[in-house]
Parts: sequence; structure tokens; C-alpha cells
Amino acid sequence: MSFRQKIFLILSASQLFLVLILAFTFIQMIDRVKNEPQDKRAFDKSVDFQKELRHKEETIRFMLKELERNSKTLSILESGSNNRALLDSQREYFLGIMKQYDLSIFEVISSSGKVVYRFHRPADFGDDKSKQKIVQEALNGKIASTLELGHSGLGLRVTSPLRNGSLVLVGQVVDQKFTENITGSTDVHMAIYEKDKQISVSGDQIQNYLKNHPLTVLKNGSRFAFDGKYYYLTRIPYENKGLTNLALEFVLMIDETELHTTTQNLWIYCGLLALSIFIGILLVSYLFSRDIINAVKALNFAMKNPSEDETTIIDLDRTDELGQMGEVFVHMKKELLDHQLSLERKVEEKTQELQDTLSEVQALKEKQDGDYYLTSLLIQPLTALRYSDENTKIESILKQKKEFQFRTKNSEIGGDLCSIQEITLMGKDYLVILNADAMGKSIQGAGGALVMGTVFKAIITRTQLSRSNQKKTPEKWLKDCYTELQNVFVTFDGSMLVSAVIALFDQETGALYSINAEHPWMVLYRDGKANFLDHELLLRKIGFTENAPEPIIRVFKLEPNDFVFIGSDGRDDLLLKRPGSEETFMNEDETLFLRLVELANGDLGDLEKLLHHAGEITDDLSIMKIAYKTEAELPLQKIPSAGDEYNRLVKEGIQEIRKKNLTVTRELFEKALAISDADPGLFKQLARICINQKDFSAAAGYSESYVTKFPFDNEFLYYTSFTLRKIKEYSKAIEFSERLRSREPENIRNLKHLVELYRLVGNRSKFRFIMTNLKALVAEKEARDEDYDQDISSETILV
Repeated sequence: MSFRQKIFLILSASQLFLVLILAFTFIQMIDRVKNEPQDKRAFDKSVDFQKELRHKEETIRFMLKELERNSKTLSILESGSNNRALLDSQREYFLGIMKQYDLSIFEVISSSGKVVYRFHRPADFGDDKSKQKIVQEALNGKIASTLELGHSGLGLRVTSPLRNGSLVLVGQVVDQKFTENITGSTDVHMAIYEKDKQISVSGDQIQNYLKNHPLTVLKNGSRFAFDGKYYYLTRIPYENKGLTNLALEFVLMIDETELHTTTQNLWIYCGLLALSIFIGILLVSYLFSRDIINAVKALNFAMKNPSEDETTIIDLDRTDELGQMGEVFVHMKKELLDHQLSLERKVEEKTQELQDTLSEVQALKEKQDGDYYLTSLLIQPLTALRYSDENTKIESILKQKKEFQFRTKNSEIGGDLCSIQEITLMGKDYLVILNADAMGKSIQGAGGALVMGTVFKAIITRTQLSRSNQKKTPEKWLKDCYTELQNVFVTFDGSMLVSAVIALFDQETGALYSINAEHPWMVLYRDGKANFLDHELLLRKIGFTENAPEPIIRVFKLEPNDFVFIGSDGRDDLLLKRPGSEETFMNEDETLFLRLVELANGDLGDLEKLLHHAGEITDDLSIMKIAYKTEAELPLQKIPSAGDEYNRLVKEGIQEIRKKNLTVTRELFEKALAISDADPGLFKQLARICINQKDFSAAAGYSESYVTKFPFDNEFLYYTSFTLRKIKEYSKAIEFSERLRSREPENIRNLKHLVELYRLVGNRSKFRFIMTNLKALVAEKEARDEDYDQDISSETILV
């Protein structure tokens, strides 16, 4: 849209808006001018109706007084209250009175309120009017009047008592003639309604209109055309009710055909005047805008063609703002020409400076990328992402946030680290699984990951080469590994922290031993449902100076077709978008990862796609998936069938144990165990029986075999240590008790047992350390009024 069009649009819109406002104001003024006199006229007609009623009432009251003075008339009325024949014989006399006073109603009523005779309708008599208010007033000796709707129609009725207790009722019907007298002109038409019932009209004109227009659709103050004329309709309620309950309303049609014609002519004159003014303003606006547009076009042409002589194009003699703009342009053009002369030289100098700076930046970046690349090469040998054998399959995602290119090689660097190693402990093979996240981004995080991976690799190598280290229990090895890593990182005084999950996995039993140092909780995916394995923070990050001195070891049993996911906080640090908006926010819902695992059905590739689809990953991302016995061809681990003899022995043993025949049960179970040792439950039952029989040497052997096959039973770790203590194998008893303390550091019964063991072996430092912990724990539980287990009986254990 051009500048001229914009000016025309603004001026036209403003004038049109002004005209509309004036027209609306004019309409309101005309309506007010038209309505007020018409409403006043209609109100006067309703007042005339009331005046006419009062005049009629005064005339009737005067007539009644004349009747009282006329002894003949009064005598006839009083005698006729008991003699209808007398009244009927004098009917012509009284019709003359009615004609003289313009009455349409004349009735004689007995003292009981019943109509004796109607002069205007002699055949109609005998009805009871004792409940009418004006009749009651007259029976009480008073003259009363009111508007009333009766057999003769709406009329003004007046009652007067006679001396013998009877009374007379006279009145005037409000008919068409009465209504015409009120309107008094041909341009005003009146109809009287009682509720929705038409009582009287002043003429045929309003009668014809009201035939097709019910009272309910007639709006007060409305205008309409009818029968070639224009009318104004108004509705006025009758307020002066007196002794009646009638709801009267006046409907008036006022002929305003002449007023309508005059108004139409006035609108034509005003419209022509407004159009003339509008055209005049547009013409002036056109001339004004043409002058401005021509000046703007000249200035625009001069700007687009700087080689032309601007003095011949721009009118520099103008005194308005456009003339000032022309002078500014001429001055600016001169300055630009001067500046252009030196611009090329300055550009060449700046270009050379930028080239030199860019070369320095590129050199520095190449050195930095070289450092990054070297660090990534150092971390690679420490990283292992995959493992697979007949029972276990481990696969990983490792995506560092910082990506770079060094010469022709693309690489990445960050603080996440994944490692999978194999070690042997106590003659069993274990997988060592590490997922760590070092504090910081790019080179800082990579430095922490490099230190973490190096120390961890050294621990693994030392374990693989040292027989003494291979004699450690899984719990002891994890505690020593954590302690060594903590001692290394604590020397950095908090400037290098690492969150990590360190786990040992026994593929034979499905036991997963783990330590979580403020790392996101591990997730178990089983039967299509994902849940957290941990539910509380037990350790701070490795390197935190105020960390717990000893970690708590968690032990989980994995079943066939279980998936375990271990990942860094990159899995939760997602930048999400609000629905229907471009606004973003950081994810704070830790259960989002659980839902994504379920949507992916445990598939690591699909899980990665879902993470990218859910939002933007803002941190290093590493996820390790442990799949246990998921191949279809692998049979589920079941107790192998050992034959009928084995089953018979076990069945009989169960029957004997219910009879408390422990000796017979032991013999049967030992025979079954000689056939097959696949069921760890036999070792457990035999250990319990031997403890009851105080055969602690055999009980210790069975307990050790049971714990080896089923390492999840924390209670039997204690029983194994207890039986070893009884046969004075204190070192092994301490080993099993310490394993239990690693899992349940607040087990008071075990701590008491361990204190006694360290006393027996003379280890004073350990004795004092465990005793201090035991006293503090007992005091804390007593303060909370909690019950705790005392030491078990060394004589009996329930079977």
C-alpha cells in the first residue's frame, strides 16, 4: 500500500467514523424528540379517561341524591325490593331517568345482596352480589364506586343504600362511544384491555390492527406502518384501581404519518449535506496529500539515484519538515562522498586485521581440538560398551555432549564413562559393570572420566592378577573399590566429583551387587513394567569430602528375561516444549524415563529414539542395558528332575518334618542330596535341622553351600556366621557377618554378634569401631521407641 493510499485510507476512515457517530447521535435525538411528545399525548389520554370516570361518578352521585329527595321514586325502589311486579310496572319511568343521566346500568339489590330487578335487563335477576366490595360497602350504609367487569362489560358502578336496608346499583358501561369521547380526534386510537382480554376500542382502525396482533407481541414505543399510514404505539397501565382488582391497560395508536414524512425529508437533507462535506474534505485531502507525496517521491528518487544532481530534483525552498529533510539529505550525501573516499582503505586494513585474528583463533582451536582428541584417545581403552555370552548380553549408548573435528577425524568428549570387565572372586566369575558421570563439561568432565577410568582399570587389573584380592567376597570387593576411588578423588578437594553405579553381576545365580554414589537410580524392566531398583540416596558423589565412610551394598535377584538399565543424568536432563507453545522448560519428572522404557519395550535403540523425540538432550548421555537370559533357546533355570527316588525321599522328608522327626528328616534329605544338589532349599532345611540338633559343624557346611547357591538370603548370612562361630572358625564367621553388615548396617543382632567375634579374635580397633556404632544405633532406636531384635538363642532355631 502506497503512502498516498494510506493517507486517503486514514482520512476516509476518520470522516466515515465521524459521520457514523453524528448519524447515531442524530437518530437518538430524533427518536427522543419524537417519543417524548407522543408519550405525553398518550399519558394525557389515560388521564382524560380517569377524568371522564370521575365526572361520570360525580354525575351518578348527584343523581342518587336526587333520588333520595324524590319521595315517590324512593318509595317505589324501597317497596320494589320485595315486589318485582311493582318495579316492572314502573320500568318506563326509570328508563327515562337512565336516559336523562346517560346511564346504562340500573339495579335494585335486596338487603341480602341478591339482585331483585335490572331495569336495563329485566329478565336477568336473582344472582348474588353480596361478596362484591361495593355491595358490602353499601350494605354497611356507605356510597361506594369502582370500575368493574360484569355482564354488561366494563363499567363504572356506584352503589347507594336505601332506608329499608336494600340498595341500588347504577352505572355507565365503558363502550366504544365512551372511548371515542376520550380520544376526541381521528389521529389517536385507543383500546382497553383487562389482562389479555380486549374490553373496548375507540374505532375500526385499531380494531382491525389488533385482530392480527395479540397483546403479547405489542412492544411499548414501537413504530409500524398499517393501512398506508405510520403509527406510534404505546401501552399505559391503569393505576387508579379503587375497590377493584382489575388489571387494566390502555393501548394507544397515534397517527404520525405527517411526522414520518417530515423526518424522512430531514434525513435526505442531512445526508446530502454530509455527503457534500465528505466530498469536500476528500478533495482537500487529495490536494494536500498530492503535495506531500510529490515531495516524498522527489526525495526518494534522489536517494535511489545519488549520482543525479539533487538540487534539480528536491525543492529546497520548502519551509516544512520535508524541506528540512531535503537539506539533511544533501548534507548527508556530501559526508557520504567524503567517507567513501577513505572507506576502501579502511576496509582493507580491517580485513587484514580480521584475517590475522582468524588465523590465530584457528591455530588455538586446532591446539584445543588436539588436546580434546588426545584425551578422547586416552579414554577409549578405558571404555567397554558391549558384552555377550550364553546367559548375559550387555549393550550401551555413550553420546558425549561436546563434539569436535580434529583435522579429518570427528570425535566427542565428555564426562560419561561405561566399562564392562570380568573378574574372579572366591572361585566364581563376576561381571564388573561401571557407569560413571564426572562433574563438568567437555575437558573438565573428560578429565574426571579419565581419572575414574584409570583408577578403576588399575583395581580390575590388580584383582585379576592378585590371588589375595580374588579371595574377597563381592561385598568386600565393592567396598574396597569404592574406598580406593573415594581416596583418590577426595584429594581434589571437591573440584572433581563423580557420580557412579558400580555393580558385580553373578551370571550363575542372577545376583546383582551394586553401589550407587548419587547416580540416577537403576531401572528394572520386567513383564512390560519399569520400576526403580533404588528408592533412596545412600551415598554422595565420589570425591565428596563428607561422604559416608562405608557404602551400603544392595543385592538384587534378576530373573530370566529381566532388563536392567543403568544411565547417567543425561537421560533426565531433557529440554521439553509446552504443548501448543514454543516455550521450553527443563524436565523435572524422573518417572519420564520409566515411561519411555515401557514404550520402547526394553529395546535400547528405540529408547534412544524416544529420548530424542521427547526433547533436547542437554547433557552427556550414557545408558547401559543388562539383559539376563533372554535368548529363546536358553531354557529357564529350574531344579532338574532327579528321578522318582529323589522325589520320594523329599516327599517323605517333608512329612517327617511336620511330625517334628528331625533325625529321620535329616537322613532322608541327606540321601536326596546325595542324588542331586541342584535345589538350594535342601541345604537350607538341613542347616536348620543341624542347628536344632546342635550339630554346628554340619550346619556350617550346609549354610555355606546354601548361601553360595542363593546369596540373597540376608538372614542365612547371619546363621552361617553364627554356626561358624560355634565351631570356632572365627575368620570365616567374621567374613559372613561383615557381608551382612555391608547390606544391613543397622541390623543390631548382627552387630552384637560381630562385636563378640572381634573380641574373640582380639581385634581391638574393629571391636571399638563396631561397638561405637552399635551403641549409637541402639540409643537412636530407643529414642524413637522402636523395637529391635535381641540376640538369637544359640540353642534353637525354628524349622
